Amino acid sequence: MEVVVDSRRDEILAWLEGMPKFAGGEMAVASADASFRRYFRWTLDGKTYVVMDAPPDKEPCEPFVKIAELLLKAGVRVPEILAQDLNRGFLVLSDFGDLHYQEAIEGKGRDSLYDLALEQILKLQTGLREEAKTLDDYDKGWVRMELEIFREWCLHEFPQDEYEKVTTLLVETFLEQPRVFVHRDFHCRNLLVLPDGTPGVIDFQGALHGPLTYDPVSLLRDCYVENDEDWIASKVLAHKSRLVGSGILPNELSDEAFLRWFDFTGLQRHLKCIGIFHRLKLRDGKGSYLADVPRVLRYAKTVLSRWPELEPLRSIVDQAQILA
Repeated sequence: MEVVVDSRRDEILAWLEGMPKFAGGEMAVASADASFRRYFRWTLDGKTYVVMDAPPDKEPCEPFVKIAELLLKAGVRVPEILAQDLNRGFLVLSDFGDLHYQEAIEGKGRDSLYDLALEQILKLQTGLREEAKTLDDYDKGWVRMELEIFREWCLHEFPQDEYEKVTTLLVETFLEQPRVFVHRDFHCRNLLVLPDGTPGVIDFQGALHGPLTYDPVSLLRDCYVENDEDWIASKVLAHKSRLVGSGILPNELSDEAFLRWFDFTGLQRHLKCIGIFHRLKLRDGKGSYLADVPRVLRYAKTVLSRWPELEPLRSIVDQAQILA
């Protein structure tokens, strides 16, 4: 029988046992994500904590620590950092529990949960205007790199230079918007319902300074949740009104212009995600994400069909080699 050695898990155990505050607990796997990070739950004297394992050569903890401080300043509920060893990539965090939005929105109060989440996005966008400028910029290079993931894994025989030409409209629309703090993965699996009913926000370490429709579209056209288009539009325009009220958007910006930003930004994200889900299967052997591809593709094709100027891109996406 083969024995699997998990040296990092052993290191974490020794680290925890070496701190009087945490010694004597029990460890269980909490979750893993699509990156190199993983999470354990540490139970001690009837209390639980979350332990993050982030290999420093692949997923350094410093961005998490820095951005957690920014979010707390803006009044966003994020886990408290109770212990850290940045050199080894270990953090002990307060435990937000296991009730993710993905499960919670299936019950009563769905609309209210989304409104609360949009309030958190508004805090990010209005409360961290100057701080957001200290983050890396979600610039043309980033946008192009992410779009290339779709071509590489779903259109690998399609010429790169032609693909870049036909996606230029997405890049331009991405970059023309007012720029704010962008979480980048503000969706149902990174939001937890806390005991008081408010959302707790996690997985924010990849935040960038980018377009103001990015987080709203991540939430409302969630890769893991099917939402009605009319309902989405009503939520988007309500958020637009709040942005106008905060001074981030001018009064004269039309609803159509804002919805166009929202659609084009979401399309860039969804093409990236489809490419990532294929890469996880084909390169990393993680096939579970393919189950979400049909939903994401439906969102993408809805946008591609809505705007005539996207017809050249629609015809290319129709040629994609989709596994789901």
